[in-house]
Amino acid sequence: MAKPLDQPPTVKKTNYLPWILGGCGALLVFWVVILIAAFAIYYYYPPSTNSRTGGRRSSSEVRLVEDHGIQTVQKTWSSCTAFAPADWTIVGNEQRVGMGVDLAAPDQSMAASYGIVAVPRTQMYGGDYYGTGTPEKAIETMMEATGNTGFVFDNDSQSVADYTLRYWRANLHGKPVRGFALYQAIEFGEPSNYILAYHIGETDASNWEQHKNVAYDVAVSIRCTKHLFPAQESSTRRPQGSSKDQIESEMSRKRQEATMGFQNVYSTSTGQHWEASYSDYNPTGPDGPGYYRRVGNSYEKLNEGFPPN
Repeated sequence: MAKPLDQPPTVKKTNYLPWILGGCGALLVFWVVILIAAFAIYYYYPPSTNSRTGGRRSSSEVRLVEDHGIQTVQKTWSSCTAFAPADWTIVGNEQRVGMGVDLAAPDQSMAASYGIVAVPRTQMYGGDYYGTGTPEKAIETMMEATGNTGFVFDNDSQSVADYTLRYWRANLHGKPVRGFALYQAIEFGEPSNYILAYHIGETDASNWEQHKNVAYDVAVSIRCTKHLFPAQESSTRRPQGSSKDQIESEMSRKRQEATMGFQNVYSTSTGQHWEASYSDYNPTGPDGPGYYRRVGNSYEKLNEGFPPN
């Protein structure tokens, strides 16, 4: 059949939909890749700041005291304060010639004590009639009076600031216990008396390696104020001093034995205190070497030692 005259040629239509959809898909993939890359960069290379609490970092970069540490709270009895786990109890006794404070875990598996007392010298003619002739003998006599049998000091002694550190073993109610005594004898011009200041901690022997750090730090955290009168003196005599100011010199705030495995740290902003594990020390923390706690999305560097009274 012949083509009619004067008719326009047939125009072939082009389908652009596949091209439009392909372009949109490629653009979507491009932006997804950009977002993933940005997230990865932010996660692995977060910004840092020199602020007090440091910048945001991934939890794998900053080790926190909350990870392995033990948080303690302030305990108070009379003029004495201490830092111990929240469920520990505190009791005390105060007389003219001395003061004593005891803290203990609920199951009695750990305990810590502090005391300061004017002790009479009882060594006469080569004998120690009352068991107080030396600080070591006075501590042994005191421990045996509280129910510890077979009390014996280990041979080695160490110096911690102005104190002597001795470890000991005993049996309490038929159960083996281990502990330490951190003590100091102070002369004050009375030849018939001396002042004994001591920090004592103990645990069940089976838990010594695991819990000795807690007993140690609870004991050395105890601070008391006490005016002492020498034994066998009249009440008109002036007090000989204060266990916090004139008598007891400031103890070392840093743990002397690395085998304890823990360091005392506290927050200057909240006063919270932790037994921080050495494994949580950050040699390159956000604000320099040290121990840190989490504050929101940032970190606070903690001070070493106990919070000031």
